[in-house]
Amino acid sequence: MAGERALLLGRDAACQEIMSALGADPPGNVVIVGPAGAGRTRLAREALVLAERKGRSTRWAAGTRAAAGVPLGALAHLLPAIDTGADTLALLQQATRAIVGDGALTPRVLGVDDVHLLDPLSVTLLHQLAAGGAVSLVLTVRTGNAVQDPAAALWKDGLATRVELQPLQREDAELLIGRCVDGQVQTRTVERLWRLSAGNPLYLHELVEDGLRSGRLRRYEDLWSWVGEMVPSQRLTEIVLAHLGDLDADEWRAMQVLGTAGTCSVEQLVEFSSPDAVTALERRGTIEDDADGSGEVRVAHPLYTEVIRSLVPEAARQRTRRRLARDQAADGRDDHLLHRAVVLLDSGVTADSSPLLTAGARQAVAQLDLPLAERLARAAVDEGGGFPAYAALIEAVRWQGQPALAERLAAAAAPAATSDDDRGRLAAARALTLFCGLGQADQAEAVLREARTTVQDGEGRALLAAAEAMLAFLGGDPHRAVRRGMTVLSAPTGAASALAAAAVAAGLAVTGRAGQALTTAESGWLALDSHPDPAERIHTRVTLAQAEILALGLSGRFCRLEQRAAELHRQNLATAPEWIGDAIACVHRGWAALASGQPRVASRWLAEALPALEERDPIGLLPLCRSSLAASRALVGDVCGARRLIDGSQPACAGAIAVFDPLRRMAEAWVAAAEGRRGQAGVLVLEAAALAARQGQEAVEAVLLHDGLRLGQGPRIVDRLYQQAERLDAPFMADLAAHAAAAVAQSAEGLEEVSSRFEQTGALLLAADAATGAASAYEQRGERRAAAAARLRAATFARECGLTQGSALEVLPLPALTAREQEVARLASAGLSNQAIAGRLVVSVRTVETHLSHAYAKLGISSRADLRAMLPTAALARS
Repeated sequence: MAGERALLLGRDAACQEIMSALGADPPGNVVIVGPAGAGRTRLAREALVLAERKGRSTRWAAGTRAAAGVPLGALAHLLPAIDTGADTLALLQQATRAIVGDGALTPRVLGVDDVHLLDPLSVTLLHQLAAGGAVSLVLTVRTGNAVQDPAAALWKDGLATRVELQPLQREDAELLIGRCVDGQVQTRTVERLWRLSAGNPLYLHELVEDGLRSGRLRRYEDLWSWVGEMVPSQRLTEIVLAHLGDLDADEWRAMQVLGTAGTCSVEQLVEFSSPDAVTALERRGTIEDDADGSGEVRVAHPLYTEVIRSLVPEAARQRTRRRLARDQAADGRDDHLLHRAVVLLDSGVTADSSPLLTAGARQAVAQLDLPLAERLARAAVDEGGGFPAYAALIEAVRWQGQPALAERLAAAAAPAATSDDDRGRLAAARALTLFCGLGQADQAEAVLREARTTVQDGEGRALLAAAEAMLAFLGGDPHRAVRRGMTVLSAPTGAASALAAAAVAAGLAVTGRAGQALTTAESGWLALDSHPDPAERIHTRVTLAQAEILALGLSGRFCRLEQRAAELHRQNLATAPEWIGDAIACVHRGWAALASGQPRVASRWLAEALPALEERDPIGLLPLCRSSLAASRALVGDVCGARRLIDGSQPACAGAIAVFDPLRRMAEAWVAAAEGRRGQAGVLVLEAAALAARQGQEAVEAVLLHDGLRLGQGPRIVDRLYQQAERLDAPFMADLAAHAAAAVAQSAEGLEEVSSRFEQTGALLLAADAATGAASAYEQRGERRAAAAARLRAATFARECGLTQGSALEVLPLPALTAREQEVARLASAGLSNQAIAGRLVVSVRTVETHLSHAYAKLGISSRADLRAMLPTAALARS
């Protein structure tokens, strides 16, 4: 039943359209159309349930192939008194009377499923009923496979409202999957299921159920994810084959070819089958033009492809691939190159195969199909592909989380690097692998030093300088990263420009020059797009994204920050298969949410990233992920979970990647605060800010100093925070300083003003803290109503952040209420009426009104809504 209810997700607009038609005066008719599995039947039944709730009687019938040969066969159970010997006109008159019934004021509702399977007489009857208006019809018709719509005349003539069911959007698919598993689902798993089902609710539901039965859909802590391939089950295969309908031998051969190849030209498909078969499949909508505009065709639904592929023997698939590859080799098209390389690899390489294998490996790297890239590149290396084959292999292995193997391959590739450009690329790749993957900072720097003695070419030396800039940033020296990287950007050259831009943008972000950082990142994206070689693109792309996220977050541009993090995440899901970039994108979203003051949202994303990064971490992002998750959990009250993360063993890269050490120490401070060690937390946050200052991370230092204010260190940080705000280019830094000054001075008006500015930038948790401080300042001045208003704002902001309280809200006393006032206030906030409260407390309604009036006056509020908003901030004050 839960699965059936889930199938209605995303159908709110359709339900509304149906009920509007049935509730019109006079009541109308509805025709629900959509492909197999779209949920037509479920929606029609729901329409009848809703009609019954409105007091209307309902009847139900369904067309079937078996009943189609009998006049009125599908409606026979609704027609008990019909004379089967009567002529056609008499039959229609008797059937109409039987269905219309006793002529009640409110017409009954007749639902008929699969009208396309009805006999002609039944269709004629439905048309007459619709025209007569004595019965409201809810009809369903399947689209696709050249099915005729016998109800088309109804909606074309204005006798019915046509409701066409569209595929589920991704968001609705995610909700459906989450309901099926009763939990949160990894985003890549959602993406895979949604794409394979193409938003078809039935297919999606069956895929999830099969994943649960087979154990491939598994729960890791609080997150469900799919492990392994998505192979259709026997049950789902039978459903799909039934939806495909009967295929003759030629049609089946055509489908087998497309199931094997994915796409091919119409001419090739005709050679494998026949012109009539291809025409018939196109007419039924079973195959369609490929979406990329290549002029080729594909199977219309991705699940059909998987089902057909699973039914074709491997030997037959190999024969098909070899024949297609021969044809594609003749046309020489680049978009067939990877396919030809795979076919060559599967069928056995030859002496002259290394160019094709190498080109295929490079293309697979560019498409982030890293396992395939590794297979092709290994074969290319074995066949003498030289340095280009090694470069693709090193990159594929590195990003699959094997840094030690990548380093060994790089050493083996050294003799093949015969040009300065090759030697510079190899040294840069080795340095990044040693530094980020293995945590060997000294060895990484030694590789670059040695390369500088031999590489003389300008582009090769520029790439070495860009790598040095990147290592400087990661090592906690952002100013040096900017200086070194700018030497490359001053004379742009090839791949080095994009990598240098990434390092410079990241360095500018943490040193408080956000505007320059974002401009530099934009130039880096442009340089990356114009760079033809995929081997150095991946690290650059990831770091450019990181630089943008840092710049937006540290400059307080929180609305744009969350938009950009979500945009980068969507781009990754849409353009790449499953890879470690999924986890990196989740870290970006988690850090963005934490910086914006949404620790619950941050926990969700960071918890998704953590297991993948613990398995493989090619850029050294695990320490940031772990510390950010610890801070998020501390802020939402999961003290034990936060402590486990802080005390966990550090990854190999932690010693080398020092740039995130201040944030890690800040996380330790929040965990200490959550454990009740507020004094130690204050010391830790000042240490974190001092470390950021020593590294030259002025923007990070300012943010950490402000966190010190939230942990009771206001007098010690306000002057330094003002100094930093004057130097840095973000208005957000001035807001942080103003907050500190107003808090130390206990200026209620100043705190309210800065709270409003935080609200405008999207920093709602900071807005809650400032509003709480304002409430406390008003309370000390005896301005109870102003205090209550500020407290209400604080509670509202905190609730929007997913919290019941902000850091300062914990210690804010509320005005004293008597025990009876507290009791009445709690019951009122729970939604009980005055009458219900009086009955529960055995007092008069007037007494309840009096107590509630006193509570409102003390709290400075005027409604139950305000009361509900205030109660989560803290316990109502003791009498």
